[in-house]
Amino acid sequence: MNLLFINNEFPPIGGGGSTVTKYAIKHLVADGHTVTLITSRYKDLPHREIIDGATVIRIPALRKYKDYSSMIELVSFGISALAYSVFFTMKYKVDFVFAFFAVPAGWVAWVLSYLRGIPYGVYFGGSDIPNANPSRFKHVYPLLTPLLKTIWRRASFRSVCSEELRDLAKQADPETDFLCIPNGVETSRFAPIDRPANPKVKILFIGRLIPRKGFHRVVRALPKVRSLVRVPFEVEVVGTGLYREELDMLAEELGVSDLIRYVGMVPYDQLEKSYQYADIFVLTSLSEGMPSVILEAMGCGLPVIASNVGGNNEIVHEGENGYLIMGDNVEDLAEKLSKLIDDSDLRDRMGKKSREYALEYDWKNIMGKYNELINQYGKR
Repeated sequence: MNLLFINNEFPPIGGGGSTVTKYAIKHLVADGHTVTLITSRYKDLPHREIIDGATVIRIPALRKYKDYSSMIELVSFGISALAYSVFFTMKYKVDFVFAFFAVPAGWVAWVLSYLRGIPYGVYFGGSDIPNANPSRFKHVYPLLTPLLKTIWRRASFRSVCSEELRDLAKQADPETDFLCIPNGVETSRFAPIDRPANPKVKILFIGRLIPRKGFHRVVRALPKVRSLVRVPFEVEVVGTGLYREELDMLAEELGVSDLIRYVGMVPYDQLEKSYQYADIFVLTSLSEGMPSVILEAMGCGLPVIASNVGGNNEIVHEGENGYLIMGDNVEDLAEKLSKLIDDSDLRDRMGKKSREYALEYDWKNIMGKYNELINQYGKR
């Protein structure tokens, strides 16, 4: 079938949703579909190129930052994508539209279904479910929810990546069905390697430096961690963001700046090395869908310490492949970090369990479920 993907983000820009799109392209092309992706133009990235057998078209849209998009920028992409999609579907046959996130891509697919009669499905990644990200959209959800309902009710399928997101969606609309299809991981690439032991135990954090990602919780835990552990350690941070300045001030105030090393953005095609040379992975977000970074860390055989929020608590199993931390309980976070830092046998045991769990989430299996849905609902 001829598939049209729409997502305002695609590697190297964006977060977890762009990664999902990358693997959807790879596996759905391998399953015999012709795929075209419409995404945002950004700096000097090619306006048009072939990636993993799909045509990637980057259209004009406001985009200031690589890893963050404001509401105005989302709106600008929605308008630009609608105009281009109408043109594209008049020129080329499209059997199915796959929208990544309800806003803005789902809105574009909804309009196309009226104008061109093309069926569509929507992947909901987290913030586009009412009340999934109150730290950022608390005051927007009452206004946005009627639009979200309109978009998802006309869709052929609605997929969410965690059980908590499905529960939130059902609270907003009990009459509509949502499929829980988790995010995945490329287990052949994100895999453990044999390497010498690090001179310092390395704790890895990967994520945008924004308040919702919760790295301030890690910083606040570090004074106690330093007082508890018997071996040297460091925290490596992969990611950028406007919150960096506040995090630096907090670390300096607490006297732990020497324990944190920021490495900035790492290209996604090299990211597995960050995991493979780490000893512990930590992600203490305020909210999540189902973070690809945790699945990638698990694939590389790392024990994980994560906040006890939806998505995280479906893949991190307490005491088996890591620990779950409630809210701002930095005391517990410090104790669990210290325990893993000091006990290499515990890290090894939990890391092996992580790898075992990760194999259940291989992208080939996950995308096979989407292939079945597209074959079921596509217009032949």
